[in-house]
Amino acid sequence: MRKIRENLYIAKVHVKNADKLIPKLGGDFQIVYTECWEAAAFAALLAIRSFERGKNHARTPSGELLLRLAGTLQIKDAIAQHGVRNGENYLIVFGNRSRMEAIIRELGLKELPMDDCDKEKVKTFFEKAALVEVL
Repeated sequence: MRKIRENLYIAKVHVKNADKLIPKLGGDFQIVYTECWEAAAFAALLAIRSFERGKNHARTPSGELLLRLAGTLQIKDAIAQHGVRNGENYLIVFGNRSRMEAIIRELGLKELPMDDCDKEKVKTFFEKAALVEVL
């Protein structure tokens, strides 16, 4: 688990039954499928900033996170690209550490070690997430 900034945490988790988790997602947390934790963290930061500036396209930070991560304004496309799947995913919590720990327990997730991605690969994710700013 890593603290990205105050009230924003990320953890790599193993998901066994994604279909059962989908109805529970939203609000103050999201589980996304992506190769690099840095991409999910950057998209989360952009989502927070969009709400602070009144430039959000989704109703919740968790929805905005998906849009930013996918680089699209279509939530359906964002979910198809980066929605939770069985296997390794990233849990992003718009809250404190204890909230992150509670969600991991409540959803029965197994936390996994997080490794950094190659800087060039991360750069392409950052560019994609930033596209939503200009759309």
